[in-house]
Amino acid sequence: MKIREATVEDKAVWDTFVDNEGGNFNHYFDWKYYYETRGQQFIPLLVETAPLQLISILPIAKENKGLYAILQSFGGGLLLKKDLSDAEKREVTSILLKYVDTNYSSGCSRFELIEELNTDSRLSEEPTPAILENGFRFKYDKLTRLPCQFILELKQPFEEYIWKGLWSQKMRQKLKNVKKRGVVVIQDREFNYTEEYINMSDENFKRYETTPPTREQMKIELDTFKDKAKLFVALLNDQPIVALLCYYYASTCHLARIGSYTKGTEDANLLCYAAAIEDACDTGYRYADFRKTTTPGLAYFKERFKGTRIPYRMYEKRYSFIRYLIEKVPGVFKRIRRDKTYIWKNRRKLWDRIIRG
Repeated sequence: MKIREATVEDKAVWDTFVDNEGGNFNHYFDWKYYYETRGQQFIPLLVETAPLQLISILPIAKENKGLYAILQSFGGGLLLKKDLSDAEKREVTSILLKYVDTNYSSGCSRFELIEELNTDSRLSEEPTPAILENGFRFKYDKLTRLPCQFILELKQPFEEYIWKGLWSQKMRQKLKNVKKRGVVVIQDREFNYTEEYINMSDENFKRYETTPPTREQMKIELDTFKDKAKLFVALLNDQPIVALLCYYYASTCHLARIGSYTKGTEDANLLCYAAAIEDACDTGYRYADFRKTTTPGLAYFKERFKGTRIPYRMYEKRYSFIRYLIEKVPGVFKRIRRDKTYIWKNRRKLWDRIIRG
């Protein structure tokens, strides 16, 4: 068993492993170019039993911040070959995580790890012992059932199975009302609305107080995966008000990112999702993946589409308590400037994060 960093020459076998072993869109090797435009070190680790005989992959990125660095596996995460025994999976996981500690953890505050489970084990809310044994904490709350993701199984015909068979009358009426207002969703395969999509995505990031990718980074992402993408745009009076980017791989439509100029879209965002789901269903895809969900409000929104809710399996390991504080303190001060009572209102949560992670 050998661990090494994949090279560009390994791209074909890497992507084939993703497709064959139930990986997701964020596992594909070409994300290398996106992370590098963000100034991050892309580290595509693979485990092989013989040359190009892969049994596991782990794409991670290392972001250097000066006084500390962060290791993150983002949306790809740890992916193991399906037919490995439980003992083999445990051994491979342990060896791989120890390899990361030895070779990449220097100067890091923490390592955020995503675990990709195959379809038959997705519903488990229990952490994987091999990961916990290597010093990670499972960051899933059984009470709130967050973070999570929703996977909607698609069947034809759309009208019978999803529109009438799954979606509630209330949901259907909402979508009809949006259309009555004059909102029309178009499929922009030529990406004529790229600038509008980037602007709306940027507004979404700002509303949720997260640092957006730069315009260049979003354009590179689109250019890299344009042959696997579709853009759905909601128009009102010929003006774009919502845009939804979808990626397609294997049997799945990956509902990647939605943007709008305002928080309230009067359900135009619902119509965008519905149009993308109908298109995916009609073109033969088996699943629609709603991606990571971290808040109750967003979970409520996605639940309307009647997908299966599954745990988003995220773990965190701290390497340095001091570096962790250096990383987190600026964000706390930013919130205090906006809300002087922030620390008091969130004291229990903050204390838990400081002590437990």
